[in-house]
Amino acid sequence: MSSVDVTTINQINTTATIIVLVLSFFNFIFGATGLTLNILVFRRPFLRREPCAVYFFWSTCYSLLVVFVIMPIRILSDGYSIDISIYNIVICKTEAYIFHVIRTISVWLILMACIDRYFNSSSKAQIRRMSSLKIARISTVFISILIIILYSPMMIYFDLTYSMNGSGNIVAACSSRKGICRSFDAFWYMILYSLFPSLLMLLFGFLTILNLRRHRQIVPVGPAGNNSVVRRTDTQLLRMLIAQVCVIIISTLPFCIVQLYSSFTANLVKDPLRVAIESLASRVAGTIPYFAHMSSFYLYTLTGTTFRKELIKIIKRWRHPNQNLMAVTQAETQQMSMLRSRL
Repeated sequence: MSSVDVTTINQINTTATIIVLVLSFFNFIFGATGLTLNILVFRRPFLRREPCAVYFFWSTCYSLLVVFVIMPIRILSDGYSIDISIYNIVICKTEAYIFHVIRTISVWLILMACIDRYFNSSSKAQIRRMSSLKIARISTVFISILIIILYSPMMIYFDLTYSMNGSGNIVAACSSRKGICRSFDAFWYMILYSLFPSLLMLLFGFLTILNLRRHRQIVPVGPAGNNSVVRRTDTQLLRMLIAQVCVIIISTLPFCIVQLYSSFTANLVKDPLRVAIESLASRVAGTIPYFAHMSSFYLYTLTGTTFRKELIKIIKRWRHPNQNLMAVTQAETQQMSMLRSRL
C-alpha cells in the first residue's frame, strides 16, 4: 500500500471521527434538553387525558434512555475507541440487545400513536372507543413485551468477531456472526426498526387524513365549545405525529441500507481504502437515526399550538413561582366560597 493511500485512509478515518463526534454531541445536548421538556409538557393535565399523548410520553421516556445511555456509550466507542463490549461476551450480547430493544420500542410507540389517531377519527363509534387511555396503557406494555421477545434471537447470534477496521488493522468487534446470521440481523433490524413501522405509519396517517376529510363533523357528543376544543386538539396532535413520522422514515432508512450492504458484501475481499470508505459511511449513517429520537420536542413545538401553549405555561411557572402560588390559592379560596354558599 502506497504512502498516498495511507494518507488518504488516515484522512478518511479522521473525518469520520470528527463527523461522528460533532453529530453525537449535537444530538446529546439538544436531545437531553428537548426530551426533558417533552416529559414536563406531556404530564400537563390538559394533555395527560389524551391517549395519543400517552404514546408520545412513553416514546419520549424510551428516547431519553437512548440519549442518556446509548449515546454516551456510542460516543466513547465511535469517537474515542473505548468499547467495553469487546472484552466480555455477556456484555456484548446484553448491550447490543438492550440498544436494539430501546430504540425500536420508541419508534413503535409512535406507530401506536398513528393507529390511535386513526381510531379517534373514525366515523364508527365502536372504533372510536378504541382510542382510550386504558387501551393506550395496555398497548404500551404489550408493545414493549413484544419487541423484547422479537429481538430475543440476538442473544444467540451476536458474538465477538474480528475484522479489518478503517486503518487496515484486525480488531475485535461486537456484532452478529458472519453469513446468514449477519444478513438476518440486518434484515430483521430494518423490518422492525425502520421499514415495517414506517410503512404502517404512512398507511394509518393516510387513513386518518381520509377520515378527517370525510367526517369533519363527527366529534364526541358534548357542548359546542368542548367539541371545538377537542377537534382542534386532535388536528394538532395529528400534525405533530406526521412531522415525527417523516423524521423517523428519513433518519432510520440510511443506516438500515448500510447494514444490508455490509451483510451482503461481508465475504468479499476488500482493500484498506474501500474498508475505510465503508467505515466512514457506516459510522456516519449510524449517528443519523438518533435524530429520530432527539428531535421530537422541536417538531412538536413547531407543529403543535397546544404543545406550545402548555410549554409556555411551564416556563411562566418557572419564572414566576410566587404568582402561580397566588393564583392557586385564589382558585382554592373561590372554590371554598362557592361550596359554603351552597351549604
